[in-house]
Amino acid sequence: MTADEDMSRNTVIDGTAPAEEEISQEELQIVSSSDASAAHMVYLTFDDGPSIYTEEILDILDSYGVKATFFVVGKEDEASRAALKRIADEGHTLGMHSYSHKYTEIYESLDAFSADFIRLRDYLYDVTGVNSCYYRFLGGSSNTVSPVDMHEYAEYLDEQGITFYDWNISSGDASSRELSAEAIVSNCTDNLEMWHTSIILMHDSADKHTTVEALPEIIEHIQAMDDTVILPITEDTVPVQHIHVETNE
Repeated sequence: MTADEDMSRNTVIDGTAPAEEEISQEELQIVSSSDASAAHMVYLTFDDGPSIYTEEILDILDSYGVKATFFVVGKEDEASRAALKRIADEGHTLGMHSYSHKYTEIYESLDAFSADFIRLRDYLYDVTGVNSCYYRFLGGSSNTVSPVDMHEYAEYLDEQGITFYDWNISSGDASSRELSAEAIVSNCTDNLEMWHTSIILMHDSADKHTTVEALPEIIEHIQAMDDTVILPITEDTVPVQHIHVETNE
């Protein structure tokens, strides 16, 4: 299956969140606390990159003064390495979305999952100097693909000091059929008022050009909302998660 949202159920554990601004990964946390009093926190998240559109997405975000979160995979070509570095250097949050993006291999066993996770974590650190501590499961934490109980993987991540993030708003762009930019805008904005914390699922991949087309209008809609901020995920962001896992905290 290719659609993350089609492989997850609709149960969401929701919470509150922090804020955004300028700057590096280290300074993000300090900056983010400043907007924590806003009534509505919105997080733009992009899975599957880097891609041929990453630079354009970053240009759009920069033009609106917005920081986002990129859940990336292990692409090692020169352009991808440059995009990963730019994501980190421009103060966006760098998250993990598996190294290989191969469902059957990653979810074969806890050992296979762990090996893939470590490979991506170490690769991102080597390229960017960022020790990422955020993860998004392939298909979401409530996917129906994994033969292993997803709680095992979630508990493993918790033991590694990693927080996983699902979503409560989907752009619908993971569908096998191409959605228009207008449909993506509608999917991302129609139900924003339902949540105090809105984590929006989008994709950064070569076949998702309408997502890039939709992005400016999505941002403008959110920025026009009262008492609402667009933020990057930080350690203060209360996760939206489709399954419940007892943590070590």
